[in-house]
Amino acid sequence: MSRTAICISSIAALLLAGALALAHANVYRWVGKHGVVHYSDQWRPGAVRIRTETGTAATSSGSGTHMHDTVATEDRAANRRIERRKAEHTVAAVEAKLRAKRCKEAKAVYQHLLYARRLFVVGKHGHRHYMTSAQDDAARVKAREEMDQLCG
Repeated sequence: MSRTAICISSIAALLLAGALALAHANVYRWVGKHGVVHYSDQWRPGAVRIRTETGTAATSSGSGTHMHDTVATEDRAANRRIERRKAEHTVAAVEAKLRAKRCKEAKAVYQHLLYARRLFVVGKHGHRHYMTSAQDDAARVKAREEMDQLCG
């Protein structure tokens, strides 16, 4: 074999070895604080190695089931966090609708009390008992305070 052929084959072998070293790197997986799953070739606190330098699945006890269980547990935990956030958003939306409805009702009551000529309460037997001017004013002030509290 000629010297040129040996040089070319050694250079090709070195290039191939370098390419293989780049192709097989450690891969780490972790779940971020917002429940998003991240992958990287750099280790971070809480990260689990899922690929070794040879490209095979990493194991800590010699079997792939431990790693699979760890990843599955992390996935379930992330899914629970996502579902909890969705439920919190749903509750917040329902509360906002109820608050808007109560605000609208309080505005209607206040408007009614504001423009009514005389206010009255209905007694036990269905008779009207008209309020004094001071009671009218107190009822209007109370309705205004409730409206301000509900509507902000």
